[in-house]
Amino acid sequence: MRIATPLLLAAMLLVPTVSMFPEPQQRDVPAEVESAKQALHNARNELQHAGGEWGGHRAAAVKHIDEALRELNEGERWAREHHEIR
Repeated sequence: MRIATPLLLAAMLLVPTVSMFPEPQQRDVPAEVESAKQALHNARNELQHAGGEWGGHRAAAVKHIDEALRELNEGERWAREHHEIR
């Protein structure tokens, strides 16, 4: 009994333990990403209500904003599938 206790203690200290609690994943989409998405929505709205066509450049800018929003949504979907966020 006197030898078993120190051996058990030594084994507990030397053998790496596995955590019962996995590393917590990020809970939600980062606030900065949500803020950027909101800014893009606001910019899109402003451009849609702006006067003039600007030689088609205003419409092109709206399309670029739509593409940026699609990319952010794809990134969010990827992060959820790969368990980076919930």
